[in-house]
Amino acid sequence: MKPSAFCTLPPDRIIDSSPLGLVIRDGFPISPGHTLIIPKRHVGSFFELELEDRSELLALLDRAKLLLDKEFSPQGYNIGINDGPDAG
Repeated sequence: MKPSAFCTLPPDRIIDSSPLGLVIRDGFPISPGHTLIIPKRHVGSFFELELEDRSELLALLDRAKLLLDKEFSPQGYNIGINDGPDAG
């Protein structure tokens, strides 16, 4: 697989990371705090990730929520996975 756009992010875009994933604010946010959690492993689908990767991404989700709570105090969350070009 060729490198993705997320491979060349400037360090100041990354708000949290782990050995298997990273957290950034969306460049075109739909709502305040719109955040992306991205695996570092290059796969074509979320369903191709190893269980370890998925667990690490969920741990990053928990950490991202704590940051969002402090910064935006949201009343709710939308959590979704877009998998494949037709999913957006």
